[in-house]
Amino acid sequence: MNRIGPVVASAVALVAVATLSACSDMADGAQGPQHGQPGHKMLQVGTVNGVGAVVTDADGKTLYRFDKDLSQPPASNCDGECATKWPPMVAGVATPMLKGIQDTQVGTVTRKDGTKQITLNGWPLYEFSGDQAAGDMNGQGANGTWFAVAPDGSKITAGKQGGPAAGGSGY
Repeated sequence: MNRIGPVVASAVALVAVATLSACSDMADGAQGPQHGQPGHKMLQVGTVNGVGAVVTDADGKTLYRFDKDLSQPPASNCDGECATKWPPMVAGVATPMLKGIQDTQVGTVTRKDGTKQITLNGWPLYEFSGDQAAGDMNGQGANGTWFAVAPDGSKITAGKQGGPAAGGSGY
């Protein structure tokens, strides 16, 4: 009796199942770097007390949009000192992982320095240098132009308003 045939057939079946599982994971958006590895970016829905659902990065930090930017076509107008206080969410090497965000609303815009910035519903996304922990929303309403982003890309006007001190220099 030849037992090699069933063993080989079992090994081939196991490889086929593993390959199909990997393809299925990629189809669900889990391709490229894993969470925490270089090149990984994530947009997810978080909750801020008194505000509700906001878009955050992988660390739970609130993401913002700037009213002086454009969404159609997307354009970033925050450079230099502005981009130091409001760091742009620069695209990684892989498609961003999404949790609670529609992939059809996520894109990129090329900044003046040539880097690609992630957009949501056309609006370039930023962090605020004054936010230190998940759930912080210290940049909300700064200079009447900076607002946390809702999962559909719209601006959130509720919550603490940061005022001029949060934005500084008119941005």
